Order: sequence, then C-alpha cells, then structure tokens
Amino acid sequence: MTEKIAIIGAGPAGLSAARTLRSRGCGARIRMFSAEKAPPYAPASLGRYLIEDREDILYWQGRDICKRLEIDEHRGEKVVKVESEEKALTTAAGREYAFDKLLIASGSSLKISEVIEGHDKEGLLNFKDLSATRKIKKLAASGRGTAVIIGGGFIGVEIALCLAEIGIKPSVLNRRSWIMPRLLDRETAGRVVADLEEKGVDVRLNTEGKYLHGEERVEAVETTSGDILKADIYIAATGVSPNTDFLQNSGVEYEDWGIPVDGKLRTNHPHIFACGDAALTRDFLSGELTSHGLHPVAVRHGRTAAVNIMGAEKEYERMFSMNSLKELSYKLIVVGELKGEIIRDESEEYLRKIYLKDDKINGFVLLGNIVNAGIYRSLLKNRREVSGYRNWLISPQFNPQDRIYRSI
Repeated sequence: MTEKIAIIGAGPAGLSAARTLRSRGCGARIRMFSAEKAPPYAPASLGRYLIEDREDILYWQGRDICKRLEIDEHRGEKVVKVESEEKALTTAAGREYAFDKLLIASGSSLKISEVIEGHDKEGLLNFKDLSATRKIKKLAASGRGTAVIIGGGFIGVEIALCLAEIGIKPSVLNRRSWIMPRLLDRETAGRVVADLEEKGVDVRLNTEGKYLHGEERVEAVETTSGDILKADIYIAATGVSPNTDFLQNSGVEYEDWGIPVDGKLRTNHPHIFACGDAALTRDFLSGELTSHGLHPVAVRHGRTAAVNIMGAEKEYERMFSMNSLKELSYKLIVVGELKGEIIRDESEEYLRKIYLKDDKINGFVLLGNIVNAGIYRSLLKNRREVSGYRNWLISPQFNPQDRIYRSI
C-alpha cells in the first residue's frame, strides 16, 4: 500500500521538504495544502515583487513545481483540523484526508496587538501573503497613496521602504523610542530613521495604535498621542505569530510562538514533524527555542525534516539571526546577537560594529559599508577566537588568512 505524506504549507519549508523527498526517491503519495490559491512562492520576495512588478520572482522553483514533482497540490484548501491519533486532517471545505506522516510547515502571519481596541476589524492587510500584497499593488495603481503601518520592527520598516519606493506615503507607528529595537541600538536606528524620513516615510516614535475606528472595517487609526490617522492602506506589523490555529484539540503540543520540536524536527508525535516559521528550534548562539523566520532556515530545515520522514535520524542545523535591508540608501546587515564588547568604526557614510563575547564574534552590524560580512559570519559560525587580530578585525581590509594580521 502506498504511503501517504501530507504537508501543510506551500512556502519554502514545505516545498523544500517535498523536493527533498522526491530527490531521495520517495514514492509516497504527497499532498500539499495551502490556504492561498497561488503556486508555492517565497514570502521573502514579496517586497521585490511590490517594487519590480514581476510576479515570476516569487516562484523560486517555478509555477509548475508541484506538477514536476508529481505532488497533489491543494491550493486554497485551508487545513482547519488535525487528528494526530487518527492520522487525518480536515480542510475548510469539509474534506477529510488520511496520512501516514504529516509535516507542518504552515508558516506565520503578521499580527496586531490585541491591546489595540478594534484589532479584530476587517481591512488590516497582512504583508506576508501574496493576496494582500496584490491588494496593495492594486490600491497603489489606482492612485491611492497613503498607508499606516502599526509596528516599527524589521518587517514594518521593510514594508514602509517598499511602499515609499512605489509612491505611497507611509506612516510608521513605533511604541519604542527607536525603531527595530530587537535588531538595532539607538545610535544605528537613528541613522536608519534619518534615511527613512528622507525617503518620505513618516516615522512616529513613542507612538502606538490605540483604537481602530470604523464599523466593520478600519477607517482610521487613533494613536496614543491623540492623533487620528486616515489612510488608504492599513497594515499590522506589531509582531509575527505562527499559523497553528488548526492544531487546537489535535494532540500536537504547541505554544503561542510555535511548535516545539526535538533535534530531528519531530513534534510530540513521532509521525508528525514541523519546520519553518511554525516550528521552534534552538538558536545557534543562545540555545533558546525560537523561530528565525528566514528563508534559508526554512529551506534547510525542510530538507532535514524530509530525510527524517523517510527514516533518517538527522539533527537539524542550528542557525542564528541574519537580517538585511536593501531598500535603504545604503545597505544594512545585522547578524547574530548584539551583546558583548563592541569594536566599532564609523564615518558620516557608514557605521560598523562587531560584538565580542569570550574573544569570539557574537554578532555584528554593518551600515553603509558591508565589506567582510561573509568573513565575520564565517568566524561567528565556526566560533573562532579573534584575540590574535582583534585590533584589525573591524578594518575593511581585514583578512584572517593574511599573515600580516595573524602576526600582529
């Protein structure tokens, strides 16, 4: 009897797993379920799609990838129920499907804080899905040119930059005194804000959304400063939450931030695996359970989940945070944990900071001048001591293979 494998989610994690299963000779019947009606695409490319107006850049493995892999593609079939013991799942259409192995790669969505009154109104767009991004493009094309983004973290800033690029004037509400507080210190954030404002982004610090006006749909945002902002587009970006609603009463253990898995990406049920944004894995540096929300992590963990579904006992590779903004006037790269002793170099054009812990690179920020980003990442990943050349480490000319730096 042919084995049945179900994959919930058609993003990078789910698709990577499906490709690996087939490349390893898996002859099982594979069903892939997606709440969206589009072919498998990369959410990380939505910003580029918004700017370049080329939908093909989203389909990183081609529109017909499921056909080529001989996968039963269930587009627009949102999974609403999983029964772990019965090995069955149910979609919103009421259809039930049996499985022998299940991979949960359902991704995540932008969310708005429930503290904001009216947070459940319609009209808040989620920039992490294609249908919402298409709506934004349509509104922009119709000449509607204003947006309010509730949240000034990395995703909120990225959205604002993309909207400004296509002629929409965005306002960003950020509750802290500097933007992207989980990634940047106040000094670096100040430089980023200056560039945002130069590009036409209205950055409102120490300001939160307090109340969403409107009957059923959002018609205006009232801020904690007392301002009432009306716009053509409203976007929630106060955080990210995993798409795990369908796991209620499933028997699969999950938390607010994702699904805890073991080293092989198994859940508390040996025949059910999880990976990508929906899964909680151990961070390379801190060892804490987290979801990095990165395309490369999703792809790698999808491959690992696939080989383990086939019977292997492979440990997933622990990863660390890596983020970059390409839409600024200058490049910004933030990697690892920004904790420890700081080595810095700066000018009016750039700011470079490396964070050291126990004579090893713990993280770094490169703004404007990103030379040696790959070298720093390699030194961090390999946990290599840098005490022998720490005085030269921040220099754009630094090369650990060069004898001059090893001898000083």
